[in-house]
Amino acid sequence: MISYGQSYSSNFQSAQQIRQYLAANIDKLDPVEGEYDEQETVNFTTVKMDFNLNLSRVWDSADFNRILFIVKNPTWDEFTVYCLDGNRFYKAIHLKVESIGTTNAYRLYWDGSSNRMILENNIRLSTTIELSSTDAKTHAGNSQYQGRVIIEYDMVKKYPTGEMYAEAARKAAEERAKAEIPQDWSGTGFALNNGYIVTNHHVIENAKTIKVQGVGGNFSVKYNASVVASDKNNDLALLKISDSRFSGFGAIPYKVNTTTTEVGEEIFVLGYPLTSTMGDEIKLTTGVISSKSGFQGDVSLYQISAPVQPGNSGGPLFDSRGNVIGIVSAKHLGAENVGYAIKASYLRNLVESVASTNVLPQTNRVTSPNLSGKVKAVKNYVYFIDCTR
Repeated sequence: MISYGQSYSSNFQSAQQIRQYLAANIDKLDPVEGEYDEQETVNFTTVKMDFNLNLSRVWDSADFNRILFIVKNPTWDEFTVYCLDGNRFYKAIHLKVESIGTTNAYRLYWDGSSNRMILENNIRLSTTIELSSTDAKTHAGNSQYQGRVIIEYDMVKKYPTGEMYAEAARKAAEERAKAEIPQDWSGTGFALNNGYIVTNHHVIENAKTIKVQGVGGNFSVKYNASVVASDKNNDLALLKISDSRFSGFGAIPYKVNTTTTEVGEEIFVLGYPLTSTMGDEIKLTTGVISSKSGFQGDVSLYQISAPVQPGNSGGPLFDSRGNVIGIVSAKHLGAENVGYAIKASYLRNLVESVASTNVLPQTNRVTSPNLSGKVKAVKNYVYFIDCTR
């Protein structure tokens, strides 16, 4: 394929080859480049008419009714015009291009003459050709003719099409949007039995690598993890550490309680929100169960008053006795201290689809009567989930 950086002016051997080039490089084309077809309107002006002249014959014999292809030579500031005249394809002239100063308007000159083309709005190419008396004689077949002929006519860009330009612009916008998507991000997860970890689906979605930090309270070691199961509808994901260095979590101190918790229950949340500004120490927030349904009445969620931020996603929601009753998933934009957590019963459903129910911890060993004691007992089982695209 011909690409920018090559001198291709002598390489085009057919109109089809130019069309292929235009389509393949549409996002890099100069506005002037394209395929132009003659319109019906042709205006003649004669200067110093000494003899009658059949202007239509001038037009036909001069053979101006062609399809033009204009392509830019990337090695110097010049455009080459190719013509398609019936079945005959040939290189015609070289053009110099200058901006007129109006948006999407250009003036094209050739052969050092006053002959010119004006391109407007990337579509309409207005052309003026002045024939000398000698040229007019030749084309008209009238040796007695004395005078010049000025021919004005329009051509319209027909390729690439407007739809092709629009599609190229859409794809370029998509690529820009992709480039703005973070290539690394983080969330929170917490331990289950047998080396499993639960987090949100949106935390690990599109991640090529997943690392877990904080196992045993050690943040200097990153363990590789893989996705075992994922539930996009309920925003849950089940991970498992797949790393030869991993020796287990030990006895997990909390119980996963899958019964529904009542409104007014005191709760607390642990996680790693906004680590770039808030630091990587685990964060505690507290509140209550505000509602047994979530956003727009979603019965799979609790509404909670504990403040949560990006990075809290996937973290555990504890009740006042230290049982895990949910998984933090979202906050309500525009509302103060309104967050949502997925009920633990939906985690049980996901676990049952891929593993036995003993993956869920069943014994509560959090015996400390105060909150700080509970946090101290459970925090080494709440992990920083580091994802990269």
